[in-house]
Amino acid sequence: MSTPVTSSLNPWGPISQSHRVRIYQHGRTCEHPDCTTVLSVYNPSTYCNAHAALSARMQRRGLANPTRDVACEHCGEVFQTANRARRYCGDRCRMAAFARRKRAAERAKARRRERETLAEMVLEETAAA
Repeated sequence: MSTPVTSSLNPWGPISQSHRVRIYQHGRTCEHPDCTTVLSVYNPSTYCNAHAALSARMQRRGLANPTRDVACEHCGEVFQTANRARRYCGDRCRMAAFARRKRAAERAKARRRERETLAEMVLEETAAA
């Protein structure tokens, strides 16, 4: 049984053993293949910071997202991605596709307005006659 450590700097009372900082083995390396990063003695994980999120994702889903070849919807160039929602090879194609959709929406809106004004003119002519 250990005795609690007291300090004059701690206004809340004695510090128990469970509040002490845990130190892990020196010289541990990241368990990710091809990673030689030496882990901190204060890091409880078996992975470095760069691979911790990847290992968590692999544990949640069972595997990391595999890369796949996708054809860009704008230019048709084939590129590799692990993101299932990615549709364009880069920002240039993404913004060009957005501009094209925007122009098409404006043209459709203008055609709709044109049809509405024609319908109003026909109604006015039939009402006047």
